[in-house]
Amino acid sequence: MATPGNTDDPFGWLRNWSFFGAPQTLTQSILPNWSLISVSEANSSAPETERRIVAQDSYGRQIGRMMDAVEVLIAERPPGAPYVPAFADLAELKARIDRVKREGAAERLDRVRQDLATLKADNRPEYDRQVAALRALIGD
Repeated sequence: MATPGNTDDPFGWLRNWSFFGAPQTLTQSILPNWSLISVSEANSSAPETERRIVAQDSYGRQIGRMMDAVEVLIAERPPGAPYVPAFADLAELKARIDRVKREGAAERLDRVRQDLATLKADNRPEYDRQVAALRALIGD
């Protein structure tokens, strides 16, 4: 390992010195909103069709609709039907997903309120237009 006085490592002193106030670790998302899901000839018999379907209805939306349908089918089971652990697991998964969706909705509304406050301060005509559109939407 190089030491600060080692001539083999002329920049070794930098490793032991930190900038005042600078974080020791910097992280940044690479390709935000990018997905690891890839449709190709290797995993789809019709990749272009699959891309068009996913562009219209995401995998999450498709799976969510199936979960909703399965939840209805489970609820329609006759009384006294045997316990199925997979059904309980699905209900727990759906509850977690629904919680994340509610939290996301609340966070988005917080951002809308912040954006409205900015418009109110910086662009009153646009603020008034947006508030009028929201009032019409919610029936106020």
